[in-house]
Amino acid sequence: MIPRHRFQRLHFVGVGGAGMAPLAAWFAARGFAVTGSDRSASSNLDWLRTMGVEVQQGHDASHVGEAQLVIRSSAVNAENPEIAEALRRGVLVVRRAEALGEVTRSGHALCVCGTHGKTTTTLMLGRILRAAGLAPSVLPGGVPAALEDSPDWDAQGSLVIESDEFDRSFLAFFPDAALVTNVEADHLDCYRDEEDIRDTFRQFLAKLPFHGYAVVCGDDIGAVAVSKDCAREVFTYGFSAGCRYRATELANGSVDVHFDGRFLCNFALSLAGRHNRLNALGAITLSHREGVDPMVASLSLRHFRGVQRRLQLLGEVNGIAVYDDYAHHPTELAATLQALRELAGGHRPVVVAFQPHLYSRTRDFAAAFATALSAADRAVVAPVYPARETPEMGAPASAILDLVPAGARVELALDEADVLTRLLVDLPADAIVLFAGAGSVGTWGAAFLARLKEIRA
Repeated sequence: MIPRHRFQRLHFVGVGGAGMAPLAAWFAARGFAVTGSDRSASSNLDWLRTMGVEVQQGHDASHVGEAQLVIRSSAVNAENPEIAEALRRGVLVVRRAEALGEVTRSGHALCVCGTHGKTTTTLMLGRILRAAGLAPSVLPGGVPAALEDSPDWDAQGSLVIESDEFDRSFLAFFPDAALVTNVEADHLDCYRDEEDIRDTFRQFLAKLPFHGYAVVCGDDIGAVAVSKDCAREVFTYGFSAGCRYRATELANGSVDVHFDGRFLCNFALSLAGRHNRLNALGAITLSHREGVDPMVASLSLRHFRGVQRRLQLLGEVNGIAVYDDYAHHPTELAATLQALRELAGGHRPVVVAFQPHLYSRTRDFAAAFATALSAADRAVVAPVYPARETPEMGAPASAILDLVPAGARVELALDEADVLTRLLVDLPADAIVLFAGAGSVGTWGAAFLARLKEIRA
């Protein structure tokens, strides 16, 4: 744990990030004087202000103030004026991963990792442990949709930590147990290839102590591959034969769970999507290893509402439903569309506005994005959200359009305004409209909903 007598004042650069905001709040709740800044306004900054954390929009050297330690997002480089100022003064600068790694030293750390599903699974696990009276301290990489799932920053039970593989961040952690949801190619701006990613997950599992264990999705070939050489006990979960914790989907939409052939519980979710049922099974599995009654776990998940920007219903106008989702990888996009098809009941048209995130990711997954988007009845693709990249580092959004299968209705827009205008053309009266991506698209759904109210109310 970071010694407070030496580092009383902490400054977070990029504090609005999905993983940075909860970490800043965690330290503030433990008596540290916390400040932060981010380049853009966001709901995360607003949320931190409600918790008494002083945050600034925009970056300026003066924001460092009297900080004794600066914690930066991995997306922030040394050219940032606040980082440059801290280094000039001799103030220690560390990555978020290193600060979060120190948090994992301070308690029994249950680390949720994987390419997809980390945030939802982390919050599900936290909800289960809370229902069991174990007072977990939860650090997710996103904001829960329901107030009752908000982390209790003063809780002193087990740490439930979303553990991100980006920039190999989770290698700075000290897990007591690890849950691996899936492992596939992503963040190829940080990794050479998929095998490099798998090797990094193997290194993470190698950090488990002698009393530790791993919970691994047996339905995912990447997760199974990284667990084969794990020196600690491995518990598999999934829908497929051979999983020790095996789920069976029933006709009524609920799921039976068996452990080594013995019935444990039945659960039902208010969330759509097979991926969410698999996330729930993973959380139930790890909680069972931690001694939680499976019936308590299953009941606690019945009214779980998920995470903001994960299949989040923004509103409805005269039969048209508008959803927002963080999906920025082809697998995530496909899973979200499958969930929307469940909600549509097989008859409502699904229309998608998608903003690719990073030029490098667009280049690496253009074909897979094209395939995923073709599952929609209609899709509008916005220009790439560059984040930390420049165009020469990858490919433009048009690369996706070049690979769209024949017959699919996918079109390219010029900007946000053009996206909203195109969506309104021939929009069916019972459509489900999805805004997807990890960039500025997160604000477009609300703007589209407001325009719909003006036109159709």
